[in-house]
Amino acid sequence: MRNPLPSGPDPLACPVCRGPLSVRAASVRCTACALRYPRRDGVYLLGPPFAVNAGGRTFATDRMRRLAADAHAVGWDAARQRFAAEVLSGTLRAPEQSRWARLRAKLAGTTWEDTLQDLVDPTRAGWKFLLNLRSTDWVLFLGPSWGAAPVSLARSAAHVVVLDGNVERLRLVSEQAAAAGLDNLTFARVVDPLRLPLPDGSVNLVVAPAIVEWFMAVAGERVLSAACGRELLCELRRVLAPRGQAYVATDNRTGLTRLLGARRVSGASFSARGLREAASAAGFRASRVLAPIPFHHKFHQVLELEPSSPVRLSADPYRTRGRLVRPLVKAWDVLNRNGALERRLHPLLPGIGAVLSTEAEVPSLAERLLAHLAADGHVAPGCRLTRYFVRAKGAAVLVANAPDGDGVIIRLPFDVAAEGACAAHHQALETLVSDLRIPEELRRLFPAPYGRGSFEGQPFFAESAVTGEAGRVYYSRGTRRYDRAIVNAAEVLCRLRRSTEKLVHVDGDEFARLCGRWLEELRGIVGREPRGALDAIERRLEQTLLGRRLPLGWHHGDYDFANLLYGPRDAVTGILDFEVFDARGLPLIDLMVLVARRPIRRTGFAFGTLFARSILARNLPPLEARLLEEEMRTVGADEELYQALALCCWLDHLRLRRDSWLVRSPTWLDQNLHEVVEAVRRIL
Repeated sequence: MRNPLPSGPDPLACPVCRGPLSVRAASVRCTACALRYPRRDGVYLLGPPFAVNAGGRTFATDRMRRLAADAHAVGWDAARQRFAAEVLSGTLRAPEQSRWARLRAKLAGTTWEDTLQDLVDPTRAGWKFLLNLRSTDWVLFLGPSWGAAPVSLARSAAHVVVLDGNVERLRLVSEQAAAAGLDNLTFARVVDPLRLPLPDGSVNLVVAPAIVEWFMAVAGERVLSAACGRELLCELRRVLAPRGQAYVATDNRTGLTRLLGARRVSGASFSARGLREAASAAGFRASRVLAPIPFHHKFHQVLELEPSSPVRLSADPYRTRGRLVRPLVKAWDVLNRNGALERRLHPLLPGIGAVLSTEAEVPSLAERLLAHLAADGHVAPGCRLTRYFVRAKGAAVLVANAPDGDGVIIRLPFDVAAEGACAAHHQALETLVSDLRIPEELRRLFPAPYGRGSFEGQPFFAESAVTGEAGRVYYSRGTRRYDRAIVNAAEVLCRLRRSTEKLVHVDGDEFARLCGRWLEELRGIVGREPRGALDAIERRLEQTLLGRRLPLGWHHGDYDFANLLYGPRDAVTGILDFEVFDARGLPLIDLMVLVARRPIRRTGFAFGTLFARSILARNLPPLEARLLEEEMRTVGADEELYQALALCCWLDHLRLRRDSWLVRSPTWLDQNLHEVVEAVRRIL
């Protein structure tokens, strides 16, 4: 295909006659019908003079216009940080609404938190590896979007054309792309959602992550026909080149959000069967119907709704929820043998999506990557995708199994920060499997690093899949089995510590490595109020740790049930996720994380609340208290050292989540930062 801009507005065309456009000083002109369209702030305004843009204002319009102006004046990073601070502090509020309206806004993804996430969170493009995405592709993206998804696509494709009905949103995406050093995006404001300004067969991929929102963003309050969704699919098929694909997502016509009335534009919603039929009628030869869970605008896993598909739901993320949810998850395990219950509930899912192909048997990037790894001998031939997770820390995690039972885990980061975390995890695995100080039976608990590299311009990290049952199941199991799981996990941890520990004198450089640098970085992230407490914490840590000789050794950083696998007799069979692993880490911290889990069985505390009430105060059940006291005696830790190490435990948790969407949530900050700061003030 042809080179991207600025040589011309390709692949844009006249929205009226679809003729080619020629560039003028501050506009473009259709060479066929002679209509002119202005270009302002890098955005083509492709609405004919006789059309009216009915996209309308939203609750965010004024603030978004100011954000775009700030980005142009002071730079994108400064403007984004200012905007994020306003959202996280609660300064920005949506118009006063009833509780029902607020619930509908959360379901629809139209809150300020959703706006911020759509601005900065790369996981908004978490579906992209299910497409046949290539580095040479031209992609059409249908908004609305504040930038996260199209910018993520621009990192993986040759060119991205972004269409929307709102100029402010397009200007924001333009500023964000420029700040990221990306010049392969074209932006155009349109006024007709069913007439795309592109020639026939001009793009390889079309992405419409929210069909209903696309119609509302462009058409506003205009009444659309009951066939508008089908007509849009026909238009998507028209602009796709041979072997092209489209990703679409929308409300499930029979799902929860439709029953609650959270969306409008009824013609844009589909059932799974209706979406297949509409795609076939539009000329697509193949369709894979998907379900982003829980919502199509904010999800942490994707499953396929095809009867023969092995890509199914994982209930693990819900096992730490409260008393009502955990029994339901336990019942799910019993009733969902071979996916029987899951398939009955598919019609009730809030949203559905689909990968639509112009040709049959077009493999996705994920499938092509599996074939690539098999060809290189890294994984067994015949591996099939069985789970597709989207992690809040900015990576997709693919789980694949081979016919002989061997499995592979592939991590695909969405941005540079996530790539660094994935690389740290992979480096930790390479260190662990080659550390001969660790007994062989313990080294078998770690995934084996298969390989890392780049495929079609996308970084990947592959490792073996360790067998075992997810440790989260113990939150809903009986007390006796829970106790045994805790004791076994603590025993494994202590053996790992003993085999790798070495007494180290903590000087200034060592203190900075262990916690000092992160404290400095944390002060730049939080607001002014917590900084005084962080200064006091740093002084306490310096007084306690500097000049001391401590046994530094094996440190996981997030040693809890979420990252443990179990087998028969509740024995640990696997340890996962080593993003913050440290071969020379502080003692006691991993054990603190493990022994504080029991209150989650009853109340589902956030970690900050758990830390303040259980870890810092040493308010533990008898079994966990005994395990902790035994380790403290082994380490030689007194109460003063315990409190210092407990504070490092909390800081480690914040460091683990710093690149996650979670740390941008006001609720998460209240529970994990502000509440802890108040508890620490009382003891300092």
